[in-house]
Amino acid sequence: MPNQTEPNANNALGDLLRAMMPGSLVRSENTQTFPAHPGRHADVLVTTPGRSPVVVEAEYEPAPQAEQDAADRLGLQVVGESRTIEAAIALRYPTQVRDSYDISQAVANARLSYCVLYEGYNKDDDKDDKRFPRSGWLEGSVTDLADLVRLVSVPQKEVDLAADALQDGIEKAAVILDELKDQAPHIDREIARLLGMSNVPQTRRMACAIVANALVFHERIAGRHEGVKPLNLVCGPEVANPQAETLAAWSIILDINYWPIFAIARDILGQLDSARAAQVLAVLGDTAQQVQSAGVTHAHDLTGRIFQRLIADRKYLATFYTRPESAALLARLAVAKLEGVDWADPDAIGSLRIGDFACGTGALLSAVYDQVAARHQRAGGDLAALHPVMMEEVLYGCDVMPSAAHITSATLSGVQPDVIFNKSRIYTMPYGRQSDGTVSIGSLELLQPSQVLTLFNTNDPALRTGSVGEETAAQINVDIPDGAFDLVIMNPPFTRNTGMEAEKVGVFNPAFAAFNTSDVDQQAMGKRLTALKKGTCYHGNAGVASAFAALGDNKLKPGGVLALVLPLSAASGLAWQSFREMLVNHYTDLTVLSLADADNDDLSFSADTGMAECLVIARKLLRTETATRRAGFVSLNTRAQGFANAAAIAK
Repeated sequence: MPNQTEPNANNALGDLLRAMMPGSLVRSENTQTFPAHPGRHADVLVTTPGRSPVVVEAEYEPAPQAEQDAADRLGLQVVGESRTIEAAIALRYPTQVRDSYDISQAVANARLSYCVLYEGYNKDDDKDDKRFPRSGWLEGSVTDLADLVRLVSVPQKEVDLAADALQDGIEKAAVILDELKDQAPHIDREIARLLGMSNVPQTRRMACAIVANALVFHERIAGRHEGVKPLNLVCGPEVANPQAETLAAWSIILDINYWPIFAIARDILGQLDSARAAQVLAVLGDTAQQVQSAGVTHAHDLTGRIFQRLIADRKYLATFYTRPESAALLARLAVAKLEGVDWADPDAIGSLRIGDFACGTGALLSAVYDQVAARHQRAGGDLAALHPVMMEEVLYGCDVMPSAAHITSATLSGVQPDVIFNKSRIYTMPYGRQSDGTVSIGSLELLQPSQVLTLFNTNDPALRTGSVGEETAAQINVDIPDGAFDLVIMNPPFTRNTGMEAEKVGVFNPAFAAFNTSDVDQQAMGKRLTALKKGTCYHGNAGVASAFAALGDNKLKPGGVLALVLPLSAASGLAWQSFREMLVNHYTDLTVLSLADADNDDLSFSADTGMAECLVIARKLLRTETATRRAGFVSLNTRAQGFANAAAIAK
């Protein structure tokens, strides 16, 4: 019988990972890995630009030493890398691998078992959250292992430092803008108008977040395009007129592209007097450089993470931020239900249509993009080549808040900052009383039979939705046809237009009270929804979330996947009965996840909702299928505690 050595297995594993991770350097049986510890080597080492190195320490079962070997490599400096090892994986090969004739085939087909150890791990603490799972072992294939390596390679220490710096800088800059309320109220009002928000302190923080986001992105692309100077040369302490220099630099950047990121930021900065602009740029320019120096490749995503703290009208819009881990969990479950997609074929991916009609910060669209990109990369695909088609054709996002659309566009654009694209499909939807005297109800206007909705962008920088300036012309046509989408994923608003809810928050109709709409307008908007709801699962007592569920159903093609974050009442509430009947009669492969915290105080997948929620994922029946009336219900003890945990739960 063969007796394959562990180094043979490690080399085979390295070869397999190398094929699945084309953007990474994978080395196996490397004996010169840790300069300060020449006696230690790495079984498999994965290094990726912008990420922390990850080491895999492997043995044949029962692998008595694998976990300790992995722990011993935490915190070590890797030769040629500036970052230390923050996560190490202990792995066990089944004995069948040792007994195989074809070691590569055996590892490829093996059911591997593994765990992740993070810096600070203490093997004597059986409740230590620095081990995942806290006890026992995960099981999966080499593909699952490659996915895990990608997830745990995020340099968490640097992400946390950058997030803290970004939030601190935004708060300091907002203090400067707060002076506008009394000293220059016309500027204060104009900034609020640009953002399409009420003139309140949260709006000024949002303005600072958008400018900070642009500065962070500016620093990332400086030097990559001709004429784009680094921040210290446009708003550094030695620059005489930082406002003029920054605006000039952003005009150059806009001539290249990056319209979603810089257009509104330029308009906000241009409204300030030169002295106040210089103060804001001094604070936020320093903040951007701190974020850049932290070395986090996708630092622009950090703005989305704190965006949920800055939304002024959350009381009425109820657009609570989807936690990144929850977004990752929902996106994984949803993408896994897409059938018949050749993930190696960029044309097949380009034909997909994925929509979020209440996109908020873009957390869900970003999570879906991550899943699509990861599958394409594991199949040997080129992520840079995929980016334009993802932005131009695949991803659709809608929101009533221009600032939300800005952050979504910026986050998605920044996945591949060096790759130019010609348009995007992230739209700010009309809401409230319009210039022609009619009222609009945001994305729910898409419930109307017409497949084309015209957005008027005249003289309103807040509605700049495309990636090029030409789309700020008089109008754009939003073509979002029914029955065309492969995946609709949403965390819609939960507000209701009931008398009880109105009395609770002190407005006429809470479902349509955002942006200071009048009682008359709220009443008209309620009637507008009533006119559009015919034949759908919408119910006023269920709230506008049920209208968004109906919208998602309208837009999905047969075989498409519906993935929603909903109030837990959707699972049993009387007002949600039509929604459940829709699932029973027209969907299959239904999965419902809820949370069962022992103290009943942590039951939501979103941030700050304070209410119980559930995740609902189902596939729409093909015309040749019949409903099976089978469903999978899962009650989690706790929500996902990180991306690796989300991946394990989804699997």
